[in-house]
Amino acid sequence: MSKWKKYPDLRKNVQAIKNLCVYRVSFREGRLPWEMLLLFNPRQPKGPFWFVPHDDENSAFASGVYAVRRYGGGMLSVVAGGRRYFRGQDPNRNFGTTQADARQCRGQKSPAPIYTRTIFSIIDAFRSGTPYLALHNNSDGYSGNGGSGTISVLRSTKRSQAYPAFPKIVRGNGGLKDEDTMIYIAGRAARASRSKVNRLNRQGINVKYEWVDSAHNDCSMSNYVILRKGTDRYYNIETQKGDRRTQRELIDRLVRIW
Repeated sequence: MSKWKKYPDLRKNVQAIKNLCVYRVSFREGRLPWEMLLLFNPRQPKGPFWFVPHDDENSAFASGVYAVRRYGGGMLSVVAGGRRYFRGQDPNRNFGTTQADARQCRGQKSPAPIYTRTIFSIIDAFRSGTPYLALHNNSDGYSGNGGSGTISVLRSTKRSQAYPAFPKIVRGNGGLKDEDTMIYIAGRAARASRSKVNRLNRQGINVKYEWVDSAHNDCSMSNYVILRKGTDRYYNIETQKGDRRTQRELIDRLVRIW
């Protein structure tokens, strides 16, 4: 374990990862020397595989470790010195492989074919019939442009629809009924599949649906999966920062029904 001391996420989860395999993944693309941590369950390496793009979302990392220990498979986490961005690039807005992608996607600095190919080759090597999976944490509540909270299951837009699972959603410190707790799904249709939404809602899961098309590609993982992988089997589990208990509960509920 001594060689991993420089990685805070590993230090914080040292007991939880002791029976997992841990590898460092590194590569350079242009000016960016990417570094990531790959963890997988040696007893069951094939299975669900989780992507954690933001290094400031510590609960997401810990929840990924929980999922790998319990359900097998693995996870890949971007190392960015505890920051959301890596040298100015959002890791979750870097899934564009061409100059046209980079021009269209406001969050992408330059084309990233190596980044995209590396991440999905790892994911596809481990996942076995499971959806594409991501883990994120968010700030408390939706505060508009003037606050830190940027998403809420109480808020829909032209490109996203919210489907709360409960008649009363609260703004609080976590839990299934918190407005910050949800699972994102995505697809090419303007509206979500009601059967898919209902299946999640019946499990007590708030749902946010993202409408994806080529004209509005943002070079996120969800957009790449829909537009390039040709599947809508994508789930992103979102909970408030620090709310590990709820994120793990969502993992358990999602695994039962996907």
